Amino acid sequence: MAEIAPILEGDGPALTVVEVGGWPPRLRDFLPGREITVVDVAAGAGPGCARAAGTALPFPDRSFDLAASLDTLEHVEPADRPRFIAELCRVARSCVVVAAPFAAEAVAAADRAMLEFIRAQAGYEHPYLKEHVALAPPDLVETLTRLVDGGLDVQVVPSGRLDRWLFMMAAYYTLDADPALRPALPFVMEAYNRAFYDYDKAEPAYRHFLVGAYAGLGRRWSRLAELATGPGAEAVDSRSMVMVLELARTLALKVKDREAAALAAQLADKDRELAALTERAAALEDFMVKVKSLPLYSFYEKFVKPRRPR
Repeated sequence: MAEIAPILEGDGPALTVVEVGGWPPRLRDFLPGREITVVDVAAGAGPGCARAAGTALPFPDRSFDLAASLDTLEHVEPADRPRFIAELCRVARSCVVVAAPFAAEAVAAADRAMLEFIRAQAGYEHPYLKEHVALAPPDLVETLTRLVDGGLDVQVVPSGRLDRWLFMMAAYYTLDADPALRPALPFVMEAYNRAFYDYDKAEPAYRHFLVGAYAGLGRRWSRLAELATGPGAEAVDSRSMVMVLELARTLALKVKDREAAALAAQLADKDRELAALTERAAALEDFMVKVKSLPLYSFYEKFVKPRRPR
């Protein structure tokens, strides 16, 4: 969006934006200086926020220059997606942007792989990826057709080349799962973006941006088209996949090492308990020997013990 919005604006004023499904609000970090309204069923209170469903936006027609939905459509129930798209088109004056991972075998495999990776590495099920797997993903052609039928000219821009996306997600959740490594996360992300962002706008992509405009954009349209034909169109780099597998193998060994260390610590605790019990038993045995050596004990054995009631 940081690249798309300036192209849509051209030499005109800053766009007014509604982001549907954008809670917690992050788009403002990428589009400073724009008036942004966030709509979500979980939205909090405050200026620029509205709690509502994307299928029933609480705004009049043509209320915003740009209506955007970023990584939300795949979480909408399939039966509600046509209405969701229609509402975006209704409230937008000039532009609509929809970004989502669309139905593709490779994308579904990547989602399943990351869901299992995070479960094994961090010990929980990622709720968004779990929903990706549970819900039927949106169809790219169907979504594109609905935008076109709504009167928009649409440019499709790939985002997140799949092999690099998979590796970066694995790296992200590896760092995030370890409190000692988590402080390095923003620096790693920044380094990745600086090195690879331009190469991520290529197929095969994890997600696609559908950028639609009601009025002709002239030269700006060719600038949007350039986003889809960046320098990252080379063949898939299998080395990234090898790195993911090697990282997974290393992490699996690390988990086994932690489990072995935990078992060793438990065994050491049991050994210490056994040693303490053995020492206590020896002390009791020594005490009994001393007691039995006393003259009084002989008197007890001879005269008192036989008379104790049975």
